[in-house]
Amino acid sequence: MEKLFGTFGIRRIVNEVFTPDFALKLAYSFGTYVNREPVVVGRDARKHSEMIYDAVISGLLACGCSVIELGLTATPTLQWACRQWNAWGAMITASHNPPQWNGIKFMEKTGKGLDRENEFDVEKIFYSQDYRLVPWELIPQQTIKRDVNGDYIQAILDKVNVPLIQKSQFRVVIDCANGAPSLITPFLLSELGCHVVSLNAHPDGRFPGRNPEPTPDNLVDITTLMKNSHFHIGFAQDGDGDRLIVIRSNGEFVPGDYSVSLVANELAQRDIPGPIVTTVATSSMLEEIARQTGREFIATAVGDLVVAKVLQQKNGIFGCEENGGMIFPDFVWGRDGAIAAARILHIMATKEKTLDELLNELPRYYQIKMKLTVNPEKKEKILKEIDRLTAIETNRVTIDGFKVTYADGSWLLIRPSGTEPLLRIFAESKDQEHAQGIVQKYLDIIQNI
Repeated sequence: MEKLFGTFGIRRIVNEVFTPDFALKLAYSFGTYVNREPVVVGRDARKHSEMIYDAVISGLLACGCSVIELGLTATPTLQWACRQWNAWGAMITASHNPPQWNGIKFMEKTGKGLDRENEFDVEKIFYSQDYRLVPWELIPQQTIKRDVNGDYIQAILDKVNVPLIQKSQFRVVIDCANGAPSLITPFLLSELGCHVVSLNAHPDGRFPGRNPEPTPDNLVDITTLMKNSHFHIGFAQDGDGDRLIVIRSNGEFVPGDYSVSLVANELAQRDIPGPIVTTVATSSMLEEIARQTGREFIATAVGDLVVAKVLQQKNGIFGCEENGGMIFPDFVWGRDGAIAAARILHIMATKEKTLDELLNELPRYYQIKMKLTVNPEKKEKILKEIDRLTAIETNRVTIDGFKVTYADGSWLLIRPSGTEPLLRIFAESKDQEHAQGIVQKYLDIIQNI
């Protein structure tokens, strides 16, 4: 049985695999699984998301589920709504993937994505086609349409010191990637009293402004603007709003490891119990912060679903990923870029420090992050060779891919992407040249294969 789900949800290229018929069958499968319980449905701004959205709603109604439509919204907004209403969720999005992709993220009633065992149950229904469609008289006659973007923004405002942030009069640039965050984050920042300049802030599924993944290569416009103007901070999001990248006042891109560590450092000093949870791919900064504040540190496999599950199980205070994804357990059981932006402004305002000053307080590490497109026919051969070479190392973990930690604290991680045909190669060290050397060694090995 082919695996349907990736790291989070199901993503495929539209009208090659992800057709309306494919989406309908997925909705039949999920609707059968939730057994006629209510489902909250939302979509991102992709050109074809409304097409997939309509197919999913039709499939859920056919299974007797009452449907609450949110329309165009961000993924964390839908997750927040699921948690508020104790309802299942289905978000039509391919997150940061290129424009030709789409997907569905299914949510539990807590708002967290489905656990792997629940995904497997949905997969079994999909492949067996053992759908439970209800008799015609049990099909809900209409859906319930709700606009919760304003309620969600207000819920974020309730979590931070609004008067103090407003008093700070921050000048902020926000790049919304022509995605769903366009309806959320600029308005949130305005409510916080910021002087806001918005880029790519009109929803457009062709992503005319930039590719939706907030990488340095895709953020030339915001970094150029900030280099030539005066702003306190810049924010950039992905297509569905669950990630946040931070830009320094001089236009310098802040790696996700540093922005998540900045927030973790502030939360860890609060008088509340609970571990910090992140993935094996995240910087050792998080572990050092946990150690300095006497907290437990837990490293998981890559994926915010895994991080969120461990946060629930261990009553964690904060979860994150190295790509700028932050999870605040008291708000949403998933990554949330909007509240992350508000939280960073809250820290700057309450500590009366600039972004640079806060970043300079963090432990200093150097990361090298690369991704390689790999020939699927050679992927297994490559992974077997990496397995063989890393197996001789003293400190190796295989929670997700192959991670080796060396005696000096530097480390290497090689893992296949869960959403794209890529191999990711990360290395970290207190010495930048050493980190580069670790990556180059394995790049040469892979290229030879």
